[in-house]
Amino acid sequence: MTVREGHREDVERDERYQQLVELAPDGILIHDGELIVLANASAVRLAGATRRAQLVGMPIDTFLDPPYLKAVETQLTDSTSPAEPAPPVRDTFHRLDGSELEVMVRAVAFLDHGRPSTHLIIRDMTDNLAAEEVARQVVERLQQAQKMESVGALAGGVAHEVNNMMQVVLGFSDFLLEDARMPKECLTDVREIIRAADRAAAVTQQLLAFSRRAIHRPQIIDLGSAVREAEPVLRRLLGAARELVVVAETTTRVWVDPGQLQQVIVNLALNARDAMPAGGTLTFVTTEVDLAPGHAAGDRTTIPAGRYAVLLARDTGIGMDAVTQSQIFEPFFTTKPVGEGTGLGLAATQGVLTQNNGYISAASAPGEGATFTVYLPIFADTEHGERRREPRLAAADTTLAGATVLVVDDEAAVRAVATRMLERRGFRVLQASGGAEALALVDRDGPPRVVLTDLMMPGIDGLTLARRLRLRWPALPIVFMSGYSAEELRHRRVFDAEGGLIQKPFTPGALVKSVSAALAQAGAWRQS
Repeated sequence: MTVREGHREDVERDERYQQLVELAPDGILIHDGELIVLANASAVRLAGATRRAQLVGMPIDTFLDPPYLKAVETQLTDSTSPAEPAPPVRDTFHRLDGSELEVMVRAVAFLDHGRPSTHLIIRDMTDNLAAEEVARQVVERLQQAQKMESVGALAGGVAHEVNNMMQVVLGFSDFLLEDARMPKECLTDVREIIRAADRAAAVTQQLLAFSRRAIHRPQIIDLGSAVREAEPVLRRLLGAARELVVVAETTTRVWVDPGQLQQVIVNLALNARDAMPAGGTLTFVTTEVDLAPGHAAGDRTTIPAGRYAVLLARDTGIGMDAVTQSQIFEPFFTTKPVGEGTGLGLAATQGVLTQNNGYISAASAPGEGATFTVYLPIFADTEHGERRREPRLAAADTTLAGATVLVVDDEAAVRAVATRMLERRGFRVLQASGGAEALALVDRDGPPRVVLTDLMMPGIDGLTLARRLRLRWPALPIVFMSGYSAEELRHRRVFDAEGGLIQKPFTPGALVKSVSAALAQAGAWRQS
């Protein structure tokens, strides 16, 4: 090979190297320990520059000042293999416009004409970090969903058992109040028992709401009117030391369960009351808003873009730090002393809103109060909404008094309470402790006018009992009762009927109304 040919090959090799460096997708900088001596096109774009001259000749610490640069130089002088690259390092790249990028930097030390220099390969990590964040959020939401499902199942089971017990406590307490033989001095004690039992029953409703399996009967209502109707109750809850302000900016119709919406409003008021122990102002504002994509709810789920009815609850209380805000929608989380709070209020609020296709978010800072924002989809189709209204139960028909009701429940005390409630309204009642006993009773005596049965029983459960009875008497009216809500039973795939369910604990009036309505709806059915 001639000298000229060798020189030509060197030139071609240098040109290929320069082309590879220039076309590299990652930014490449070479510096001599102080100044940048080479920058490729990707590095120019990375820095937000328009010309290479804006980088070349600049100190390297204009863009990067990581400790590993010194380590690379030390490696160059100490190592027998100076070309070995250093491990990649996460760093921040300072752009010319003052913005910053998260980057991954790999450094290689080498001698450039006898002078220690460093070859830096800089990779923009923006897309990678965004993908990592999305993956992290997906995993976090999955874990949260699994946690909520487990706790929800536990809450539903606890609510079922407590509702059974409260049915007995409230039922017998009502009987005592109605008993003329009860000494007057004892009536106050009985009322205290009822008050405590009502509170326990209310806690179970919070449990069911949090687990998103409470009874759900949506209809079209005006959001502003719903808040104004709640004013008298809210003022009593807040007390004289706290002021309530209600501002209804728009007349907005939403498709929501009115009772559940009242529960949300009351929970927000109670939360604000506890945040203002020395007094303050709670302001409710109803309005409408257009949400852009990417707006996050309090549980970090993304709220779909669109127009929403908004309920703002703004207090002037003690506020919350970021750690507290991240936990306020967790079940059983509370900042109150032991015995002064269940930690279910905001968790139940979020559960209720989820059932109603709504969302909630919170904004606060220590000493600056808190603002809770509820988003509900606006409902505009009146005709469709009216068709979806829950049908009203037929009013109780006094002419049905005297009809025979078969009460089936494996809990003797619950059975006794239901029996006495019905007998006091003129019904004739038969009892069975389970499905097998009920079938034996009707085989012997024939069918009753209506069957009132618990759903969850050992052996032959209520649903199986109903199927067997209706094989023989298809029009036999059957009313189911359970400590679970209809939504919880559907979730467990135990019960999917639209009606015919009364949830424990029930009042005498509610029970009689359900039984009478079932008889009235049975129409022309008569015993064969």
